[in-house]
Amino acid sequence: GLVMISCFIGCLAMGHVYVGLMVVLAQVALFRELVKVRYHAHYATISGGTIPLFRTLQWMWFCVAIAYTYGDFVAEIIQHNPQLHGYLNMAHYATILSFALYSGTFVLTIATMQVGHIKFQLNQLCWTIVVLCLTVGQLKYIMHNIFNGLYWFALPIMLVVTNDCMAYICGRTCGRKFIHRPFIAFSPNKTWEGFI
Repeated sequence: GLVMISCFIGCLAMGHVYVGLMVVLAQVALFRELVKVRYHAHYATISGGTIPLFRTLQWMWFCVAIAYTYGDFVAEIIQHNPQLHGYLNMAHYATILSFALYSGTFVLTIATMQVGHIKFQLNQLCWTIVVLCLTVGQLKYIMHNIFNGLYWFALPIMLVVTNDCMAYICGRTCGRKFIHRPFIAFSPNKTWEGFI
């Protein structure tokens, strides 16, 4: 825990860009983890080699989402920062690049559809899109908060950490002393006192 807190405080001290990179790394790790859940659940279907470019397409869709989301964000930063106006010409290509990546990934997704596995592949595509909405969609606004002020990034995180720590402390010190019913069946160490 101390190592994680030290890394977090170090990133905050280094400034906006490093906190933004930390968020991007968190996005990559979160996407990888959520996609891996589905991959391991259907490993028998995927491992036979009947579905080409399975993992590659998921990561291509991730790259499309990142290019679209952060392309607009970087273009907005360039337009509002007079010191970066030399890059305005490149900022106009962000939308074209995003569309080109989307078109290529879409065509490749359709080209890899296999007879007998189309329902499974469409199901996987839907899962990938849901995961992208959870990771890239939500964290885009966190990135805006970072560049609007580190306070608006650090405060919500510190509130969540404080809430979790206090729930743990209350659960350990007062747990099952006032309410004797179990809180959640699949997590027997959780208590009502910690939740409250």
